[in-house]
Amino acid sequence: MSEDQVQLHLTTFQEHMENVNRVHRILDNVRSNLSLMLNQPHEEKHEENAEDLEDVEEAATPTSSQGKKTVGKVGRSYWASEYNPNAPILVGSEVAYKPRRGNADGEWIQCEVLKIIADGTRFEVRDPEPDELGNSGKVFKCNWKELLLIPPGFPTKNYPPGTKVLARYPETTTFYPAIVIGTKRDGTCRLRFDGEEEVDKETEVTRRLVLPSPMVSANPAKK
Repeated sequence: MSEDQVQLHLTTFQEHMENVNRVHRILDNVRSNLSLMLNQPHEEKHEENAEDLEDVEEAATPTSSQGKKTVGKVGRSYWASEYNPNAPILVGSEVAYKPRRGNADGEWIQCEVLKIIADGTRFEVRDPEPDELGNSGKVFKCNWKELLLIPPGFPTKNYPPGTKVLARYPETTTFYPAIVIGTKRDGTCRLRFDGEEEVDKETEVTRRLVLPSPMVSANPAKK
């Protein structure tokens, strides 16, 4: 087995481990909330039906990567594509976010959803990269038009060659425009990033980190 194949298997294994750890956090949160509900006095449990329903919804939602309790709201995806699952955006979901300022090159950054606001079309997201002092990454407020959901890990349709996409450049958390050259048997995409210094350079990127490009391979969802 070549070094590239070993590295590919290692990357795939790490992504599966991240998904497993996320599920464990969700189950721990549900277990903790149910335990609190069962230990409440009888009169507190039935004080108000609306509060009870809210607690159940909150227990059923995932936790963020920092293990914080989340709000039981579901976010909506503005961009729809046959190449990206039309799954709900939850607290803790990984997304690509397009900053509003200083982004003339069409770059998007990988973020984690911290909060879902109003009717599920406004969000707070956090850059996973710490600042120069090692503090937590910057938090952004955005709307659903500025986000692309990164698939949690279930199967996705392969892009045909020539499709324009947004892909995370290796060893970074930034997504750049690229063109699909082909797809390997394991689903890995062979890409040519826009603006590469090396002419005709091909780069391999894991499928879930290759997203449909808004208004090109993705369009506004029907309301």
